[in-house]
Amino acid sequence: MSEFEIRIPARKKQPVTDKDNPVVKVSAGAYNALVEIYNESTLSMKDIASLLIIESSKHVIYDKEE
Repeated sequence: MSEFEIRIPARKKQPVTDKDNPVVKVSAGAYNALVEIYNESTLSMKDIASLLIIESSKHVIYDKEE
């Protein structure tokens, strides 16, 4: 019996500069978590989200099929 597979082509976004001011949409749950952190912090939401993304990206492990 053959395996059922759905293959989706990969894509790569281009890096941006600080002048580009990129926007990322998040789920309601992620936004609410950000609001909870914001309410306990003196940092802006932008700074908190940026810090969380950069720090968590250091712990990502990519599973790649070969």
